[in-house]
Amino acid sequence: MRQFARPKVALSQCLGSTACRWNGAAIDDPFVRRLAAHVDFLPVCPEMAIGLGAPRAPLRVVDDGSGPRLLQPATGLDHTRAMVEFCQNHLAGLTAVDGFLLKDRSPSCGPHGVRIYAGPQKGASSRQGGGFFGLMAQQTHPRAAIETEGRLRNFTLREHFLTKLFTLAAFGQVAASERLSALVEFQAANKLLLMAYNQQAMRALGRVVAAGRDADWPTLTAQYANVLQQALARQASRANHQNALQHAMGWFKKDLTGPEKAHFLDLLAKYRAGKAPLAVLQALVAGWAIRHQNSYLAGQSYLRPYPEDLLDLGDSGKGRDF
Repeated sequence: MRQFARPKVALSQCLGSTACRWNGAAIDDPFVRRLAAHVDFLPVCPEMAIGLGAPRAPLRVVDDGSGPRLLQPATGLDHTRAMVEFCQNHLAGLTAVDGFLLKDRSPSCGPHGVRIYAGPQKGASSRQGGGFFGLMAQQTHPRAAIETEGRLRNFTLREHFLTKLFTLAAFGQVAASERLSALVEFQAANKLLLMAYNQQAMRALGRVVAAGRDADWPTLTAQYANVLQQALARQASRANHQNALQHAMGWFKKDLTGPEKAHFLDLLAKYRAGKAPLAVLQALVAGWAIRHQNSYLAGQSYLRPYPEDLLDLGDSGKGRDF
């Protein structure tokens, strides 16, 4: 059984059932509850941190062309300076964070999808952008896995977030080990996953590792981390997943019966058409690896990229995409 590293995840405090929302409410998010067993949460509520109580008058991001400000229309107060200073100081202290799970559309926490108003008055026009903490988190921690609880109701977005989060945490353990052999093992164990995400980056990472004996450890791990971020920056396409799965099947071409191959190819076609989940194919390959004692494939992170009890094929129905 694969042993997973515990990622460190900055969490909007209201998502952890703390009553700190503007209306004094807390959010009991089922995904956050499940995730809590596998990660170390670093809760933060930027609005409470700058001295605003709960409940409090709502805030809004306003940009009339002179730059974003964080205003509280009901009181007429401008909290921009306090918020910027808090975000800068707090994010500077998060030196080993693997991900952020932030409140959707929050004027402070939201990394995207936040309403940016043209003015503080009712009826002012708006566009979408990022809240103060969410936007700065993306700027200061560009390698981290960053999402909102709203978007993670979509299965495909959730799968990508979890895959990236646990891969980054595993790499963090490798970097802390200061052992080249650990990096070689990490590269080998993630070959299929990297093949599914970005083959060009996979090859580039291989070259970084191959040159590792001639580089000092901080330089080597920094180079690897930069390319790893490029590899995981976007969701893997179905075509790339299909290629990785067919590559895995090739390891068993002499072991599988005709009906077994036909069943796998039928499932693969259904996956490509959006009618079957990726997890079914991954589990099938993992089963073959166990039955045929293929230790290389059994050790591939791609077949189990994150803890199994976080796998939930349900989603909001919006943008459903296996």
